Amino acid sequence: MKILFISEYYLPKIMGGGEINLSLIAKALVEAGHDVSVLTSRFKGLKKEEVVDGVKVLRLLRTSENISGVIGNLKRSIVFAKSVKKELGKINKEYDIVHFIGASISGGWKQKNFFATIESYISICPKGDLLYQGKCECNYDCTFGRFLKCVTKSSEIGKMKNRLYLKYNPLFWGYLFIYFKRMNKSLSNYNLVAISEYVNKRLGKFGLKGEVIPNIIEVEKFYDAKPNNKKPHILYMGSLVKYKGPQVLLSAVVGLDCHVDLYGDGPLKPELLEFIRKNKIDAKIHTPVPYDKVPDVYANTDIVVFPSIWPEPFGRIAVEGMAAGKVVIGSDVGGICEIMDKEHLFGPVDTQVLRKKILRLSRIEVIDLERYKKPKVIRKLMEYYHNYQK
Repeated sequence: MKILFISEYYLPKIMGGGEINLSLIAKALVEAGHDVSVLTSRFKGLKKEEVVDGVKVLRLLRTSENISGVIGNLKRSIVFAKSVKKELGKINKEYDIVHFIGASISGGWKQKNFFATIESYISICPKGDLLYQGKCECNYDCTFGRFLKCVTKSSEIGKMKNRLYLKYNPLFWGYLFIYFKRMNKSLSNYNLVAISEYVNKRLGKFGLKGEVIPNIIEVEKFYDAKPNNKKPHILYMGSLVKYKGPQVLLSAVVGLDCHVDLYGDGPLKPELLEFIRKNKIDAKIHTPVPYDKVPDVYANTDIVVFPSIWPEPFGRIAVEGMAAGKVVIGSDVGGICEIMDKEHLFGPVDTQVLRKKILRLSRIEVIDLERYKKPKVIRKLMEYYHNYQK
């Protein structure tokens, strides 16, 4: 089968778990004997066309590398969809399956062999985080009036700070809401794939339904990681933004005899560094590491904390941490709940409960890791592809 994936970013440009999952799926499909291509964005220093691990990578699309600034996100929203339509129109008929990932759904049209993986909330929430006023999971129908009450009280929009010139800017409000409506409307063009039951449930609020196919996790890479630390080492991995909750973890460990490693970057970094200094926490913020180095990071820790405030669509960090045999503590929200035992969950932003769990927990429950392995995920995906022909 000849398969084309379309993604705004692709290795070595990693903006989140979506790019990691796509690379694993693409390579697994090649190993299974399929002809796989990825249509993605072009960046300086990367070849326009090359074959990586058997996957043909076509870097022809236009976008921005800056996902934390206003100009970069404005450019993305304007030029990316147009470039998808332009390039896809040239090569569409060459493929049996065309599979859109994330924001690329804005550039497609209705066609029987078009599929789309929903691995973020940009098509079901104007702010992209499903957090009402930046505080709690949103369960409202998103009218423009409700959106205004939300956006003017939120400190972040995606991975971007909601600065005053945005927060009270009618032109920005209108543009963001129209973009959301366009993305939401495009969902009906595709055979949808949801990366968790939670994402599928959210699609149901719009009268849509997808096939639940989880992300691939190379769990074997994380086995047998046994540290030898004198005091507990706690790990946070993810963007340094409020909705990901690194500030929740740091608040929970104030006064505890432990070491905290935070791997990530984002607009919250200066505030976190000041909090660490002021409260004399034994903690260090590291720059993100390449994906092939991630198992080494887990090997040097004892406890993994996944303190998201927003309802995570999936929960890659939780699965990887458990595969590494670590104690994993996570927020009781979104797709995380489908992965972890209740004993290891805490209410979002509940620093006291998180603190107690860090002090008390010393073991990890055995979970079903088989559902995240390549053979099972790829088999389920191929069955879904074949169903459209019936």
